[in-house]
Amino acid sequence: MKSLLALFNTKVMKIHAAYCYILILFLISCYQKDEEVCLHQSFEVSIYGNFDKVSLKTIFSEAHPYCIISVIQNDLEIGRHSFYLEFPDETTAVGFMQGTKLPLYELTLPIGDYHLLAWIDYRITEDTSYYMTENLRAIRMKDGVADVRKEAYAACLPLTLSSDNLVTQAFSLVFYSPLSSYTLTTDLGEINTDESMNSILTYKGYVPVTYDILTERCVASLLNPSVRYSDIQKKGENFVVASDYIFTDKNKVTPIDMEVTIGDSSGGIIYHVSSVSLSLKSAGHVAKYVEMKDLGEGNIIDGEISGEIDIVIN
Repeated sequence: MKSLLALFNTKVMKIHAAYCYILILFLISCYQKDEEVCLHQSFEVSIYGNFDKVSLKTIFSEAHPYCIISVIQNDLEIGRHSFYLEFPDETTAVGFMQGTKLPLYELTLPIGDYHLLAWIDYRITEDTSYYMTENLRAIRMKDGVADVRKEAYAACLPLTLSSDNLVTQAFSLVFYSPLSSYTLTTDLGEINTDESMNSILTYKGYVPVTYDILTERCVASLLNPSVRYSDIQKKGENFVVASDYIFTDKNKVTPIDMEVTIGDSSGGIIYHVSSVSLSLKSAGHVAKYVEMKDLGEGNIIDGEISGEIDIVIN
């Protein structure tokens, strides 16, 4: 009798163990299904623009602010969205936006780690930008483009989406200026202001030519590029020799050195200075008066612009 009872208890225990094993497998299966659902779960992501650090003008003549948002994952662009900015009526009336968060775009993204790169410049049409923006990690300025606004703004946001919160989330892109500008003036004495004059700037040493939004740093040119400015104009008591924008590393001072030559329409060199040094910082402007040497007549300007080879400055 005892042996039968023991055998019965043993069978009951085995049945219980089998049920427990089945239950464990069922729970594991449910967990795996939940995980699979989570991994394929998409987020509704609301993107806003924060302009606390810049004053974004709503319009420049006929040019309007145009925004590009690039979604980066594992160093690859997996999505790009381009659009003109739309402003509230009260902002449009004032003419600029500063501080207020502006709705930019709605994204749908699965769980993962991303970087959102954003760029804003001014365009009359989509094809009239001063910048080449096919790759937001290598933005360049175009040559020979006139009558465009060169002001621009950038933003970078690291973004992690996890299963902890599957509701719609809002994120802000904090925009800043990746550019600095300068103006050079000089006194050209009693020169005939009716005659057309040109200036040639030859940059020396470190010259930023490309901007990477992800690293917030510039890429420099190995050679010394030259830029020609036509029809120098008098402003007040002095002449504006040159005025331009330069890419700068974020929150860092960028030293620039250049040689400046001024000539008349026939190619004769009139004034020259071998070195003009500037310290530029993003969102800043430097105005500098330059003492130039009068070379007289009989000299010829070599106005050919050299090519460029790009290297990354670490």
